[in-house]
Formats: sequence, structure tokens, C-alpha cells
Amino acid sequence: MRKPGYRSVTRTIRPSNGRKTIIRETLVPEAAARLAEAPRSYRNSVGMELLLFQPGNFVMGAPRHQKGQRANEFLKEVQLKRPFYAARHEVTNGQYARFRRDRADAADEPVVSVSWIEAAAFSNWLSEQEGLSPFYRIENGRLTAVNTQAEGYRLLSEAEWEWLARKAGKPAQTIFPWGDESVVPPLSGNIADESANGVTRFYVANYTDGYAKLAPVGKFKAEASGLFDLTGNVSEWVHDFYSLAPPTAQSVHIDPLGPGFGDTHVIKGASWRSGTRTLLRAAYRDGLADRRDDVGFRIGRYLHGADSAAEN
Repeated sequence: MRKPGYRSVTRTIRPSNGRKTIIRETLVPEAAARLAEAPRSYRNSVGMELLLFQPGNFVMGAPRHQKGQRANEFLKEVQLKRPFYAARHEVTNGQYARFRRDRADAADEPVVSVSWIEAAAFSNWLSEQEGLSPFYRIENGRLTAVNTQAEGYRLLSEAEWEWLARKAGKPAQTIFPWGDESVVPPLSGNIADESANGVTRFYVANYTDGYAKLAPVGKFKAEASGLFDLTGNVSEWVHDFYSLAPPTAQSVHIDPLGPGFGDTHVIKGASWRSGTRTLLRAAYRDGLADRRDDVGFRIGRYLHGADSAAEN
């Protein structure tokens, strides 16, 4: 028994002229079958642990009246339908050195000063190591296309990153990764603390995290999502091109990946340099064209290609 988009079922029977044989089967959508079979977490070929998420609806951005809100944080309702894996930690120097052996920095610290295209190239390289179809098409150091049906590694989308920081593992979405209160709980992450006084323009008074700049990944407690360092350490490249155009009037944006072209890409999240309410909020977003010493990245991947997801 088979139907396009559903898991086929095979049964063996012995016909008999002395009795009636009735076969009752319910075909399960292929996407649902794969989701049920998929491991909730796994460790990949370079030692990264990835967690599986099956998200839902939430509202991206921030209203104008929210303290610290920026005009580029457009409100839009998003529905994330496609299950995806997200790495528990930011990519480290040691892991990135498996791809390019020019990293002499501490192996357990997040890799920084990499461009968006270098992060995308690392994702493709990792996909090839594991026999997964590459998500990005890169020619002569430039992005020429993306394959949304690919199961290979990629940068998280802006919507996925914000959902993980604001909603995953929580009864309701929050303003900050730790909650709605503006006071930063002790040891929530590596941000501009008292040690940054005189180093950065702004710092969080009466907060100490033990690190003046970068910290090894995973040094602070896991957040509600199960991921580490969505609060601080480094800001993170995400997949989307950066745009200041307001969203369309479409009521719900399903699995958005951002504009199809642009000159800069979105970065999300605070870093060790962040010491203001604006930067610490999960809705914060900015555009960046080149490397920066407090920007790294985290990888993810879809559980299945778009052809299977359509049946979910």
C-alpha cells in the first residue's frame, strides 16, 4: 500500500477460500514517520551535539513601545513548520580548524573574525563530510543559490534563532533569552560586565561573568531551549540577508529565510561587548558585511528536505 508523500506499508497474507481476510492500515505521512524515527539529539563528525526541534508559531520583532526597541525589529507572525536540528554550541576554533587549518586561537572558544560566506562554506564542507546535500551553492567565493530541499548543514535562519532564544522550552515567548525582567540574572552569559568598564562604551553594572572577552563555549548554564550561549559570548551570523523593508501584509510567514539577495547579512544576539538593554534583547538584529572579532556562528540543518516537509 502506497501513496505519494506517505510511508509505504507491505504485508504478506495467505489467501483462503474458507475465510475472509480484512486488512486495515493507516498510512503515515513520510515527514511524520521520519520525525518519529529521528534521534532527539546526535553528535556529528566534528563533535558538535545537535538537538532536534519541532517548533510552531511565534511573533518576531518588538513593538515600538518596548524599551530598547529599534525601528528595524519589524513585528511579524511566523510559523516554523519544518523540524530542524540546532547545534548546542557556537562553532569553536578547534572545529573550524578541521576545515581551515589557520586557527591558532584557543580550541574551545567560539571562532570569530569569519565572514558570512566563510561560515556558509564551512557548513557545505561539513555536509560533504557526512554525505549530506549542500545547502549553499558557492562559486568563486560568492553565494549564487541555496537549495532549500537540502538536508545539509546551514546557518540558522533569523526566525529560528529568535524562536530558540525567546520561545523554545518556555510556556510563553520572552523579551530576553532569560525572561522578561531587564535585570540580568547572575551568570546568564558572557556579556559586557564590570570588567568591561573602560573597555566598552556601555557595561552592565553589578554583573560579573568572569570573562573580560571571549569565554570557552558552554561555560554558562544551558538556556531553556537546551542550547548554550544565546546570551552573549559572540553575536551570531544567521542565514538571512539583512533588509530594512517592512514585511509584506501576509498574515503568517511560514519558515522564512529572508530576502533572496542583499549586500549584508543579519547578525543576532549579544556578545561579550554588549551592555545595553537594546543589544541584550532577543529581537535585536543588525546587518553586517564583513568579519568582526565578536561575531561567530552556530549551525543547524533541516530534518528532511522540502519535498517531505510539504506533507507535514
